[in-house]
Amino acid sequence: MTDEKNGNDRILIVDDNPRNIQVLGTILRQNGYQLVVAQNGVQALKAVEKAWPDLILLDVMMPEPDGFETCRRLKASRHTEDIPVIFLTARTEPEDIAKGFELGAVDYITKPFNALELLSRVKTHIELTHRRKLQGVIEMAGAVCHEMNQPLQSILGYAELLIMDISPEGPGYEKAVKISEQVRKMGKITKKLMKITEYRRFETKIYLDGQKIVDIDRSAMKKKSSG
Repeated sequence: MTDEKNGNDRILIVDDNPRNIQVLGTILRQNGYQLVVAQNGVQALKAVEKAWPDLILLDVMMPEPDGFETCRRLKASRHTEDIPVIFLTARTEPEDIAKGFELGAVDYITKPFNALELLSRVKTHIELTHRRKLQGVIEMAGAVCHEMNQPLQSILGYAELLIMDISPEGPGYEKAVKISEQVRKMGKITKKLMKITEYRRFETKIYLDGQKIVDIDRSAMKKKSSG
């Protein structure tokens, strides 16, 4: 059954084995993900330039550059460093797993893998990435509101001075009053936005900092198995 909620999420599969790509592709497509495929590191690096993926599933054992080197290059670029990378590989040695995380991967899954666990981890890391992006937008909106507040107060102050200096029957009085009214409305809007962004920043931070990935992962798996 297709999960339509994942329809806008794009995953880049990087694996030199066509059979692995076919199996992974079937699982992910059935759950509503859009797919981009690369069969080596060079293709993967070119693919991210053309279509930004929400997550990369990366094999290790590939022709040069291998998965580790591909990940290193991705994390070395400001353009691609924030794309979450999950290693999906038959390399199970502790030093390989440690190296994967040291290079910046968000997760390391060994083959053969459990489809339910894979989907759960993919969903978890994509959701975390979306929330971090949302947090960035919220912080930017809050900063814009803060910067707007001071000039609005200045405009309001000048408008009030004009109202005091002009008699109610004088030219420009009504215009000064309208300016004052509109600036006050804008001030109320920016204050509301600032309150909303403060709340959303707090809510997002609690989610990111207060809940461990494994807890989110287990929760997602429970929902999947009961659905």
